Amino acid sequence: MTSGARMRRRDPENLVHEETGKLIEKSIFLAWSSFNIPDPIYELPDFPAIRPSGALTLIQQGLGLHSADMMGFRLRLENSVSEHYRMVPGHFDEDERRLSWMSKNISLLADDVCTKTASDWLELALDENHSDADRWYLGYSLLAGRILCGSESASSNQSIPLAIAFGGFPNDNVREAPHPSGINAINCLFDASEQSEHSSSLDSWISILATHESVSRMLSISNRAADRLIQERKNASIECMSALVQLIPHDIDSASYGMNRVVNEGGKSAKLLVAKNLDSIAGRDWRLGLDLYDQLSTTSDDEILYILASYLYSLCHDDPSLFQTRALNLIEIGNDKVTRRLIESGFRGYLDRNPSDDHSLLAMAWNHGGPLTRSRLKGLIFQQKKASKHGFEKTLSRIAEISESQGRILSEYILGRETS
Repeated sequence: MTSGARMRRRDPENLVHEETGKLIEKSIFLAWSSFNIPDPIYELPDFPAIRPSGALTLIQQGLGLHSADMMGFRLRLENSVSEHYRMVPGHFDEDERRLSWMSKNISLLADDVCTKTASDWLELALDENHSDADRWYLGYSLLAGRILCGSESASSNQSIPLAIAFGGFPNDNVREAPHPSGINAINCLFDASEQSEHSSSLDSWISILATHESVSRMLSISNRAADRLIQERKNASIECMSALVQLIPHDIDSASYGMNRVVNEGGKSAKLLVAKNLDSIAGRDWRLGLDLYDQLSTTSDDEILYILASYLYSLCHDDPSLFQTRALNLIEIGNDKVTRRLIESGFRGYLDRNPSDDHSLLAMAWNHGGPLTRSRLKGLIFQQKKASKHGFEKTLSRIAEISESQGRILSEYILGRETS
């Protein structure tokens, strides 16, 4: 690039600074006009917090700090670039490439710098011994506004929600118990976000907060996660499902209640998420996993049934009798794809532990299945003959009872395998 071209292009640092200022103004105004911003968690006795008279006052303060603190801005920008930009080793002009990348990612960088700015302001406000009430109103309003705008950077931040809930960042002497005012501040933000068009922007916060028993109870994380899963009909939140799973070790009642609500009230997207997480759920509480399986298995949806067939054997691994009855129910549905999936994921393990096949699952699957299913069963039935001659004869007999021709085809296949 020529020197003239370099001169014509504006410095990306200035562009990010300008865009960040716009976001600060927009975000503080949106937050202040959307809900009642809570008062600071900490206040110095000799210097009680003075609530801003309105959004305009707060915006002027925020923009003034943003303009005056260029060193802080550059540090936040540098951190943001280092987190998002990927160097190419050996590139002949890495500096120029970096500047070009920054120019193409102004919005990304400004969003991230805004979140880091809000975090820095909140850190000053959450210093219990030297709290800055003005920074609380600035930091919380900026953060809330970014959340309500659907900011990816703000919604994915893991340290801020815990800092607010516990009244301090990790490098401070964080309380073991949540701070009541911090819990109120989080609740206010949750309530406000649920009324906005970006209602899913705090789903990741729900997942983060679910890992802390005291916080999850006080914030009703189970209900919030279930509500969001139920309300979102087309694209249920993976983070909210993760939150319910993470609740199991320390709050099984709330987790169970939330998941049962999702199964009973949710749409297909939410039920699919529960089905896909059955293995994780059962790993923490197998009774809950099996109960949710039983509720989901009443569906006629092929996609959900396919997933259930994938996980059934692992859910019932410790009790083969539980597998037998549920596998039989799946087979009797008559969905060939579901039956094949059940065979692939569970039959070999089932026959290793029960070669006699007491419930005649092999015969039932053969008689209810199509050509592809029978093709998969042939090898298993051949293996069954080696492990249990009595079980094999019973399987062959049950198949022949329904169709003599099928029994004959199977016998010829087994004979051919033995003589080859």
